[in-house]
Amino acid sequence: MEKVIIRRCENYDLERMREIIRTGIEGLGVTPKIWGRVTIKPNVVLAHPEIAPSGFTRPEFLDALLYEIEGIKKNELPIILSENSGVGIPTARMFKRAAYKKLRENHHLKLSPQEEDRRIKLTLKKGKIHKTITVARPVVDRDFLIYAPKLKSNVLVGGMTAAIKLNIGIMYSKERMYHHHYDLDQKIADLLEVGYPDLILTDAVEIALGGNQMTQHGHPLGVIIMATNPVAHDAVCAHIFGFKPETLEYLIESHRRGYGPLSLAEIDLSGDVSLEELQKRTQGWENGFQPVHELDINFDIRSGEPYCTGGCHGIMLDWLYMIRDRNPELYRNLPRWTVVIGEYQGDVEVERVMLVGSCTRVIGKLKTKKLRKIKGCPPRHKDLILQFFLKAGIRAPLFRFDMIMDSYFWGPISWLKGAIKNIGSSWISVSKQ
Repeated sequence: MEKVIIRRCENYDLERMREIIRTGIEGLGVTPKIWGRVTIKPNVVLAHPEIAPSGFTRPEFLDALLYEIEGIKKNELPIILSENSGVGIPTARMFKRAAYKKLRENHHLKLSPQEEDRRIKLTLKKGKIHKTITVARPVVDRDFLIYAPKLKSNVLVGGMTAAIKLNIGIMYSKERMYHHHYDLDQKIADLLEVGYPDLILTDAVEIALGGNQMTQHGHPLGVIIMATNPVAHDAVCAHIFGFKPETLEYLIESHRRGYGPLSLAEIDLSGDVSLEELQKRTQGWENGFQPVHELDINFDIRSGEPYCTGGCHGIMLDWLYMIRDRNPELYRNLPRWTVVIGEYQGDVEVERVMLVGSCTRVIGKLKTKKLRKIKGCPPRHKDLILQFFLKAGIRAPLFRFDMIMDSYFWGPISWLKGAIKNIGSSWISVSKQ
């Protein structure tokens, strides 16, 4: 049976977290395996003290983790912290805003933004969406891989981000949006062939819930979750949120491919806090997962087929939640637009129309004075933020000077570093066992 350990941790107390992580590693039996080149993958899609303070793995948590791993591996090699923010903002800037750079003061740590790293192309044996995948070398050239997710809700994948969804952050940016639509669950399962962690230590001291995956607000859950099997880990997390694991498509597909169990009967669940207690704590907490056209807002959203949870419909919902999270006044007073997403069957005769997504079209009569389009399959968050500002005058919370500088000034510099580092790279295609 796969082990999952849940330990009570009400705050980010360093010594308490160290004790939990130490005994968790021992309980999972992986202490002898931690040696050599150790790579840690956190969740830091976006970090910002004002607009995104709760949706990333906290530096205090990583501080405790680093102390314990350094005490076990006992060699001179630096631990590598590898991540790809993936929202059009350089990971190096996210490392700074998440206060990860300060971790180097006490630890032999190398911060490794994946877009600036040397890359390798891998051939997948089980891939349904991806036959090959390009990843940063620290994800593959390592002796021990640790995932340190932030437990949070995510409307793009059925309502939850835990260990398996973290794998989107191992992808080279150009591949990240490939089939990021109704195939997203299959895509995520593909990535387990490469991104299969040896140890999972999840920051659920404070979880992020109910809105945009990056900007949503924190809620105290007060636990650390530890496992070695990502499917068993995520199945337990699903129960904490009140989901049934067998209803989450990416979990079903991962289980179907033999990566781990979904049933609690096949999971050895232990610790000092019960699943029932956590379910009572989260009961009534809204995860925000709903069809975008059901939102009660000034936008008249016409939802076409297929409904694309991981694509244009989901990205649009996530963008609207970003506004609700950090500018509720704007959310209540959005300008009146008719927004069409997907292939909409019916007539659209209104004052102004926004078509979101490259495949969006109206199958019927379209009559309007103002027609605007946002392309992409799906559009990136960065594109929605910019295009809704330029075409509809809507200034989302992330549309601010420091974020613009991060994206449009530091972004090209980060891209250039990666391009230079990969000049003459041997893009050898290897099979990942």
